[in-house]
Amino acid sequence: MRFCAALLALVLAPSAACADPPPALMLWAWERPEDLRFLPSNIGVAYLRATVAVGPAGVRIAPRRQSLRVRAGAFLMAVVRVEVRPRTVSLTSATRERIVGALVDAARSPGARAVQIDFDARASQRGFYSELLVDARRALGAGTWLSMTALASWCEGDAWLDALPVHEVVPMVFSMGADGAAVLGALRARGGFRSAACRTSVGWAAGEASTALRGVTRRYVFNAHPWTEATARAWW
Repeated sequence: MRFCAALLALVLAPSAACADPPPALMLWAWERPEDLRFLPSNIGVAYLRATVAVGPAGVRIAPRRQSLRVRAGAFLMAVVRVEVRPRTVSLTSATRERIVGALVDAARSPGARAVQIDFDARASQRGFYSELLVDARRALGAGTWLSMTALASWCEGDAWLDALPVHEVVPMVFSMGADGAAVLGALRARGGFRSAACRTSVGWAAGEASTALRGVTRRYVFNAHPWTEATARAWW
């Protein structure tokens, strides 16, 4: 409730409603056909809604093209993926406006009750990302749950995460490359990330190692293959 009150003070009048939190388990559904009608009502779906590609020629927004089937009333989180190539591309206020527009559009998609941004920003892009999130928070209002993914490395002491106007930060503890085993070992020994912003939600991947973390109230699970009931049940 304290976090909700802070958001209201930042972006809205005190009478505005706060966002309903997503379920404790969310499955990521990426750009491929998915039929998730087998999921019980207490499991939500965070599905790729659009990809924003930022390059030398400008900004291109590609909406989801693959089918997604869910049961009526399922909690849906629309995900916007941001990709910047090459790293030297200039990130301007116009770029920021286009990305915010994509997030607002995602929030208005049928059945969406929350929005997540997935942007593997470089250290040099953090100022841009912080401003983007402030603008997105104002455009969406406190009544829309705003989630952001984070590289696991960001959560090992980067204080910039703590002041961002999002409801949650979701560290992605999978596909971490050569340092993956060391990161997972440190988490097991410590019981959580150093950054306070990264301690309530976490992202895992089907088929990869995971561990119990103190204070985590919401898990996201990625699958490199189409979901099946058997694969999903392993996380229930």
